Amino acid sequence: MKKILMLSLSALVAVALAMPAVAARPAVPEGPMKMALTKQAVTFNHNTHTSVDCGVCHHEVNGAENFGKCSNAGCHDALGAKEKGTNSYYRIAHDRKLANSCLGCHVKVAQKEKDKRKALTGCKASACHP
Repeated sequence: MKKILMLSLSALVAVALAMPAVAARPAVPEGPMKMALTKQAVTFNHNTHTSVDCGVCHHEVNGAENFGKCSNAGCHDALGAKEKGTNSYYRIAHDRKLANSCLGCHVKVAQKEKDKRKALTGCKASACHP
């Protein structure tokens, strides 16, 4: 009986400790959002990316989850298309070699699903830049 009680209390404590981390995550935005810091505005819809772990794009910063804007100061705030460093806003979307960039992921999906190639990897008239 004591073992069951101790196990139950341990489980309850574990859940209670995990709750603040879960509660700290913001709600997933519904519907499309405009990413307007690009030459052509990008329409991004979280609902079409539910198979991707949030941490792929919202990577940790200084060991903590990050759900701020990509372009926040000190993050990806180098806004010019010719910027190539890790702070490049353009690079996080367009670097085909970067596994967690938009285009890097889209290329992988397009290799598996050939019918989506133009929509996911094209520039003009694509899913990104309609």
